Amino acid sequence: MSSPEKSRSALFAATAAVAVGMLVTGCGGDSAEGGDTSSTETTSTTETTSVTVSTPVETSVPESTTPAPGAPSPTEGEGTVEIPSPPAIPSPPAIPSPPAIPSPPDIPAPPPIPGLP
Repeated sequence: MSSPEKSRSALFAATAAVAVGMLVTGCGGDSAEGGDTSSTETTSTTETTSVTVSTPVETSVPESTTPAPGAPSPTEGEGTVEIPSPPAIPSPPAIPSPPAIPSPPDIPAPPPIPGLP
């Protein structure tokens, strides 16, 4: 039986004990007058298992650092790096101007109101 199964069975046992306890107290009456009283004692055991796993970590320091092959040593050269320019990228075509917006038609004058000078 693995550790999770042990803890699961212990959890089920504890849950069953609580359920029985609630059932016993829920079914009992509020008064103890004129009747036989009985008491039931419930005992439950809980098993707890904890496991600690530690893994040793080994660290080591590199013995020596050597420059990568093909890399110039820091004392050679002028110390200036020239980066070639990228190939020319053609400009996008020009955006044509939008068509002219026609002007709205003239608003006609309202007809004259009769009876006003």
